Amino acid sequence: MKVITVNEPKFVAEFQCAGSQCIDHCCQGWNIVFDKKSVNKYLKSPVIEIKNIAADSMVLLKKSHVHWARVKFNENRVCSFMDEDKLCKVHALMGPAALSPTCASYPRSSQRFKSEENKTLTLSCPEATRALLTADDAMQMISHVTTAKVADKARIVNQHDKLLNLMSMHLVNASQAQTQQGLYAIASLLLFAEKHPQQVEDIEAYFNGLMHSIESGEISQHVANLECDNQLQWSLLLRLQSYLGSRKSTRSLGRINWYVARLLQVQTSGLENNNVAASMERLAQAWSSTAQPWLNERPHVMRNYIMYRLYNDQLPDARKRSAMSWLYLLTAEWFLIKSLIAAAIEIDGEISEKIIIDIIYSFHAVTKHNAITTEFFFEQIEKVKVNDDLSLLYLLA
Repeated sequence: MKVITVNEPKFVAEFQCAGSQCIDHCCQGWNIVFDKKSVNKYLKSPVIEIKNIAADSMVLLKKSHVHWARVKFNENRVCSFMDEDKLCKVHALMGPAALSPTCASYPRSSQRFKSEENKTLTLSCPEATRALLTADDAMQMISHVTTAKVADKARIVNQHDKLLNLMSMHLVNASQAQTQQGLYAIASLLLFAEKHPQQVEDIEAYFNGLMHSIESGEISQHVANLECDNQLQWSLLLRLQSYLGSRKSTRSLGRINWYVARLLQVQTSGLENNNVAASMERLAQAWSSTAQPWLNERPHVMRNYIMYRLYNDQLPDARKRSAMSWLYLLTAEWFLIKSLIAAAIEIDGEISEKIIIDIIYSFHAVTKHNAITTEFFFEQIEKVKVNDDLSLLYLLA
């Protein structure tokens, strides 16, 4: 047993499952795997209904003790253990302790290191997304010290990366609803840190200067002066959307593609004249005239989302790629989400919390549960970016 620090945002600590009120419950549309212990428990259950469902609906895989079986869907692509009220029969008839680790933990997860644990929620859960985006203090960090078993192979916290992560979160918090300014400031910080590795005092001084530049409006002016590359923006959006359109049926795919269809409608509107700039200008106008004023009144919405991504993704985690590459991915995904929101405004004429929650949770449900998506997005970024990772700034213009 070792002494560790456990960190979690407030919305993680206070999370409660919406149960039957969930708008898109997690027991449908994707493969649900069970461990060997849970499978045997259900097959031998004294509760006849559970025993019968397990016997009829468990498909044995035996890939590992953790990946022992999956459950068959019914005709509505819903887990066979779910009742008419969209509640779990295992939970209702055997109690919460009988849930498999998969079902008991979702949407919770954690990242464990030698000296700390970072708890989080996956935003593929619409209730987790709602909790993150609707509370001003959702990303307020809560920490406590405890003792826990620590695996010998657990990573050691990289204090330099942790410092840059905390600085990045402060930059986004200072930018409030002006997400472009926060991302611009993070890019500046990471580039400076790349040129001055391990020079903590210099990095801290540069960070303080960035904070002052946000407060003084200097960063805002830099963003306003960025050159817009409509061709890059248009091409990147089309490439990222192609992945969503190619996915086989999975949970939340229909919902995200409903918004993708609106974005494609706007993007293709000027193609007969080979004018991609017109469609991107329509999206930019919808964002600046409707979305940005709405967000200015609710600065926590996008601020919380970007802070969550920094915390959850542990940017800059430069183990496999550069810090700037990960920032490019985050910026590209934010730009896609921004464009989906703008297209919904352009086509349907409105913006609401529901629209933003729908887009973000369904995007995460479709893209954040396999590594293939991340690699595909990196490949598409490589195909459209100009010269180097600094071309991410074109997505902020």
